[in-house]
Amino acid sequence: MDIALIAISARPLAASAARAGFAALSFDLFADLDTCAHTARCVRVHKKNGCAFDGDDLIQALHSLAPTGLPVVLGGGLEDDTALMTRIAERNPILGNAPAIVRVLKDPIALAALAAHLGIPFPSATLEAPTPDTFGDAPVLEKKIGGAGGAHIRRRARGDLSPPAAGHYLQREVDGQSLSLLLLSNGSAARVIGASRQWHAQDEEHPFRYGGATGPVALPEPFAGEMLKAAISVSLACGLVGLVSLDFVVNADGWFMVEVNPRPGATLDIFDTDPLPPLLGLHLAACGGKLPEMLPAPAQAHAAGVIYAAHDMVVPQDAWPDFVADRPPAGASVLKGAPLCTVRATGPTPEVAEARMRERTQALLRDFGLGAVMEPAP
Repeated sequence: MDIALIAISARPLAASAARAGFAALSFDLFADLDTCAHTARCVRVHKKNGCAFDGDDLIQALHSLAPTGLPVVLGGGLEDDTALMTRIAERNPILGNAPAIVRVLKDPIALAALAAHLGIPFPSATLEAPTPDTFGDAPVLEKKIGGAGGAHIRRRARGDLSPPAAGHYLQREVDGQSLSLLLLSNGSAARVIGASRQWHAQDEEHPFRYGGATGPVALPEPFAGEMLKAAISVSLACGLVGLVSLDFVVNADGWFMVEVNPRPGATLDIFDTDPLPPLLGLHLAACGGKLPEMLPAPAQAHAAGVIYAAHDMVVPQDAWPDFVADRPPAGASVLKGAPLCTVRATGPTPEVAEARMRERTQALLRDFGLGAVMEPAP
């Protein structure tokens, strides 16, 4: 084994590892068919609280299967449990940002203070019960500290002055287009991989659930320089290493940074493509201090959309089309609201790639008799 990969869904990391020629050992919550195909060994870890790692089961599996000292790359899904990250690092070195850095960046009050210090617009946030003046007349969101994927975000009723639930915080909601900027950093310098546009896969219980992304897209011209400067400033101020992303909300009047993800994320699906080198290889090199002088632009635009099960279901026997990723095996049970698969497409522009992805999604739902909810194209 060359490396271990740990994420809620390790498939994007596994695909990049295979592209880079690594023999990887993956741990995630799904062990999908294509994750297993990309790795030397693929391990499904027990879930708890819906879609989170059972930390004890993960540590037991890691200690049983990974040699002491085998380096680990972490993807999404551990930011809400930096104690678990620390347990992992005690035996297997993390190639990426340390748990202490993740803890700071996922603390909304610390991130707000950092943003203020760097002059970056950031929606006001609190861990306390709000007063009538805390957010004024603005709508308010309640979010889980360290939460990923957007399914944890709820919009508060107007006038609700109760404190947030334990482990949650309140933040002023800002309207606009969701954009994400992917960087490669070595702690003292950074390179821009590209920007992507994101959307929600909404249902009544999950109005802000991650639905997918397309890119590369251009940052809005009036704000592009400021947003790029902000992303690099955060990366360098925190000494971030490897692949990191920053999420923004942009409207006609301005922009806000809303989140920093100090690890590889879902936009690997958009950017880990020719002629770019394998991004996991670049991540490992950057963790060792090395950055490429320049990076080529992707040859095409890419789009990837997540399908969530609209009801409890059993995966049919039909073969998955080639454009589907995160493929559960036939006969697997998928609960209502759980991710089912990812649909991918390419095109000469992000708009064309997204339109093709949505066409494929509708065909898949029709041909497979699947149920799902996707936000209509803008």
